[in-house]
Amino acid sequence: MAKLTAAKINKLSKELDKKRKIYILEDNDEVNVSIEFKESLVDKVVMDYISVLEKLSTSSSISDDLLRGTAGILHLFILREFSDVPMIPKTNDDIQELVDTSLALYDTGIMEAVIEGFDHEQVQKVYEKLDISSKRAGELLGELAIKQTISTQEEAVTDGV
Repeated sequence: MAKLTAAKINKLSKELDKKRKIYILEDNDEVNVSIEFKESLVDKVVMDYISVLEKLSTSSSISDDLLRGTAGILHLFILREFSDVPMIPKTNDDIQELVDTSLALYDTGIMEAVIEGFDHEQVQKVYEKLDISSKRAGELLGELAIKQTISTQEEAVTDGV
């Protein structure tokens, strides 16, 4: 049996930093993607996604478009952490910017192409971790939907409908 050393830990950690190139779209644009997803970054993706939902759940007014747009944010965060796709906001401060970027990547086919370029098992890590945390995420999405319905009904009453 070998003794665990700092050198071995560093070697194992560096192996997790390996990337590979994939080519997407008609022009074969090059994108570097992680071969293996670090557990710490998987946790970050899930926590960032849940924090966006929590931020929305405390917001006083949410548009239908913004609510619908949150669906693509999880994939946006996966791309942000595990690829070098440009244009993805580094922070979660502006949820509308996250939604707009997510929609741009989705509509152009970039999001789907890059997600498909990852090893399926690695993407599953994110879904499994989210599933473990999904009770809270589900509660937040439910709260958002109810809040949006109430807001829409209040606007209708205020507008005299």
